[in-house]
Amino acid sequence: MTRIRFQMQTALVALALTIPAALFGLSAPAAAQEVPGVAGPYIAAENAARRNDISEAARLYLQVLARDPQNVDLMQNALTFQLAAGQVGRAIPIARRLQELSPGDHLGVLLLAADAMKRDAPAEARALLAVSENENAPFVGQLIDAWVAYSAGDTDAARGLLAGIEEKKTGGAAGAIVSAYHAGLMDAALGSDEEALAAIERAVKLANNSTPRLTRVRAGILARLGRTDDAREVIADYLALTLGDRRLEALDRDLAAGRVPAPVVTSGPEGAAEALFGVAGYLARGNSWQIGLAYTQLGAYLKPDLVEARLLIAGILQQRQQYDLAIEAYEAVPGDAPETLEAEIGRAEAMWAAGRKDESIAALRLTVAAHPRWIEAHTTLGDLLRRDEQFAEAAKAYDGALALVAEPESRHWPLYYQRGIALERSKQWDRAEADFMKALELEPDQPLVLNYLGYSWVEMRRNLAEAQAMIEKAVEKRPEDGYIVDSLGWVLFRVGKFDGAAKHLERAVELRPVDPVINDHFGDALWMVGRRTEARFQWKRALSFEPEEQEAERIRRKLVQGLDKILAEEEAAGNPAIFPADGTATNTTSNDGG
Repeated sequence: MTRIRFQMQTALVALALTIPAALFGLSAPAAAQEVPGVAGPYIAAENAARRNDISEAARLYLQVLARDPQNVDLMQNALTFQLAAGQVGRAIPIARRLQELSPGDHLGVLLLAADAMKRDAPAEARALLAVSENENAPFVGQLIDAWVAYSAGDTDAARGLLAGIEEKKTGGAAGAIVSAYHAGLMDAALGSDEEALAAIERAVKLANNSTPRLTRVRAGILARLGRTDDAREVIADYLALTLGDRRLEALDRDLAAGRVPAPVVTSGPEGAAEALFGVAGYLARGNSWQIGLAYTQLGAYLKPDLVEARLLIAGILQQRQQYDLAIEAYEAVPGDAPETLEAEIGRAEAMWAAGRKDESIAALRLTVAAHPRWIEAHTTLGDLLRRDEQFAEAAKAYDGALALVAEPESRHWPLYYQRGIALERSKQWDRAEADFMKALELEPDQPLVLNYLGYSWVEMRRNLAEAQAMIEKAVEKRPEDGYIVDSLGWVLFRVGKFDGAAKHLERAVELRPVDPVINDHFGDALWMVGRRTEARFQWKRALSFEPEEQEAERIRRKLVQGLDKILAEEEAAGNPAIFPADGTATNTTSNDGG
């Protein structure tokens, strides 16, 4: 088959923090002042920042600041990038000077408060964070202030700060979730596990789902309350929705062996690190990613063994195409940490993105060999091999993953879907079809599977009515998916239903306006309903989006000869593009609408 496109889905359950950026006290940086010798390095620093070259931006902003040491805007930029680069020691003097010139700078205050907490000076930290008592103060500052109060032994004030976040609706619904979560962490640290359990269960209810971290905290509290069976059930319920989680699986083994875990957070600095890490995950997804990275580095500074923060640092760097730094960050994850697999996978994917494809695949093969019972290692290797168009080898990797599944459940449908794609692309159709059918058995009406199987059947001229029905159902499930809408339009074209094809392909172009294949398909449909000038326009658009050469050559021939002649040649060669489901002959001529 020349063209079947697909989108991979991973079954992830995550807590989405939708906190307005204004709550963090963020603002756009201002330009440097007109000081001799500053303009050149400043422009270079700005360019490095735009390229996401964090290390270079940190170096250059520091250089510019040395030439204009009273410039508050430069201090803020230098501080942000020093922290983002993990240079906390260099950032602290900048934050102190910034506090003198511009008291209350959000990031500077957080850094100085964190430094005070590291030095066991909670009174100093509280004084720095006094602004957080204002109801309009940055959200994360209030969370950290609560943990500073805890460090100072003022637990009533600490609990009051967290309760105030929820009562004042700071951060909206997300604020209520986060405050309940931190109340649970704090109560657990204080040994009040009954109260901690109530707070964590409130957070789960408010979020309408759980996360690996919430599940871990909740299970630990239950175990400390002597409810080990309930703790293991909580873990099992979460794992049933996923393909696994190393830390939760390790916790379950500990519980089975009678080992009761300590609270996740046991000190004020650890609680503050948790707050910074949690908020950073939200910021990293938006335009404030530099602040998110700075928060994560600050969290790792407060709690060096917070492996999740190390992984988030690596992930942000990778997302911003800082692949060498990302690889270093992944390699910094301890080899005995439960998150080792996640780090190994991230490292391999960063290598791939950096163009080091052979190294990436080789690294994952070593990971699979060292940890043959890790499903995710097998599936990630399969994914990379599939991207490299080594489809037969990819299928073997997925074989390894599925060999670890004793009793297939709904959560395993992606494994059959992924292997089915690899088998279909390596011309092992009988096995591929069986995998697609198994995926639908496990997850009935799954739109990705319906689309792929239905499209495959049409391309092979099998089960045409059933294939069309499948793709129609897929569109019903995912009406905004341009690729699936394109599939329906193209299937209708293939069976000679040109009016319907044109309608759906026009919608597909609206959803995916720069996809060359979809534009080409729409052009073909327009030709067949007599709108030939528009058809030629769509083919030219398709060429402008750089399709694969085989498709580009066919488009160029259509522009010169027209679609009718191309279709006739293909039919004469035994490869007709149109085959009506009723078996009647195809009329490839139509009135010229152009």
